[in-house]
Amino acid sequence: MRLRMLSGRPRHLQIFVVSLVVLVLGIAMGVGRVSRSTTSLETEAAAALSSGSDAFVDVPPSPVTTTPPTTAAAEPPATTPPADAAAVAEAVPAAPAVAPPAEVAAPKPILPLGKGMWLYQLSMSEGGDATKVVNKAKALGLTHLYTRLGSSKKGFYAQDELNKLLPVAHAAGIKVIGWDFVYLTDPIADAVRSKAEIDYVTPDGHKIDAFSADIESVQEGVNLTAEGAALYGAKLRELVGPSYPLIATVPRPSPKKSFPFAEVTAAFDAIAPMVYWQNRDPATDVAGAIDYLAQFNKPIMPIGQAYNGGPEGGPDRDPPKEQLVAFMNTAHAKGAVAVSFWVWNHATPEQFAAIDQAHTWELPIGRAATGAAAVFLQRVLNLLGQSVAPDGTFGPATQTAIANVQRAFGLPATGKLDAVTARSITGPRL
Repeated sequence: MRLRMLSGRPRHLQIFVVSLVVLVLGIAMGVGRVSRSTTSLETEAAAALSSGSDAFVDVPPSPVTTTPPTTAAAEPPATTPPADAAAVAEAVPAAPAVAPPAEVAAPKPILPLGKGMWLYQLSMSEGGDATKVVNKAKALGLTHLYTRLGSSKKGFYAQDELNKLLPVAHAAGIKVIGWDFVYLTDPIADAVRSKAEIDYVTPDGHKIDAFSADIESVQEGVNLTAEGAALYGAKLRELVGPSYPLIATVPRPSPKKSFPFAEVTAAFDAIAPMVYWQNRDPATDVAGAIDYLAQFNKPIMPIGQAYNGGPEGGPDRDPPKEQLVAFMNTAHAKGAVAVSFWVWNHATPEQFAAIDQAHTWELPIGRAATGAAAVFLQRVLNLLGQSVAPDGTFGPATQTAIANVQRAFGLPATGKLDAVTARSITGPRL
């Protein structure tokens, strides 16, 4: 239509027609804006739902903060609001009131960190004297002890030993991890028994601090299938909830033996491979185990050999101190968060000395935090939700991370690693 139609008669009819066209176009644009707004919200909602993660974290993430409002004057809207304001209000719901940020829970460490030792049973260690065991563990710089609670064949039988060990260990700031030999003939029954062991409370109110399922190979008489192992782990996780610390104790990965590591470890928070090197090189064995298990993206806590391997077909001798040192140094270099040894009642004085002198596995209290000791501290801080580079330098970033952990524990945020902070990090969850 040519513009000159606006001149001449009848002018009022021409104006009316143009006004009607403008009105129709305005309504169409408004509806378009509502449609685009609704589509955008649906897209954002779908993206938000798909971004959820069930990855395990030790420390609840801090509340997300929004960008502070600007003090600049807001620009006027580019277009006139749609005519149907009610339709827009229905399509775009009002933003909910912003709730005050939730208080961040203390980052209770749920995994054993540092050095540990396995007791077959308390009765076979230091004459069954819990005080002697704990005093020796404390002197060695141990943060945790494993003790056997039962098995598929014998049930849960260690209540009396827990009554003796738990109060003494907890008073000394040492965690106790209960373990059970799982045969998987009846995975559901195994999970129910494991839950009973986790739930057991001593007369004075103590419970184990974590649980480890010893899941071994077919050669050890276990009815091992990928399906059975997955069923056991899934049922146990269902019974204990998402935050209870579960450790999968597994054989050392070997190309000569098939083992369903993915299914066995799926429901667990950490993996403890049994690296008993016998007549092989301990450094090579533990490095290979950590490298293989890294694919599961879980903390690795290798178990070393502190017993004579002769009865199992290995050399008829106790591993010398140098082998334990090589095992621990390599595990440290490969990023492990804890090491432990099998087994207390067979370990020699020389082996205990090697464990005692492995100070890089201890949080550096009252000594310079440099090199390997600082790396271990930084690795622990990262496990507690603090992002700090494991560069071996105790600088401002590490101090800030320590202060954040102290603040979360309700301790004075000094940024210095004192005994109270260290015990809060590695000690039992009372």
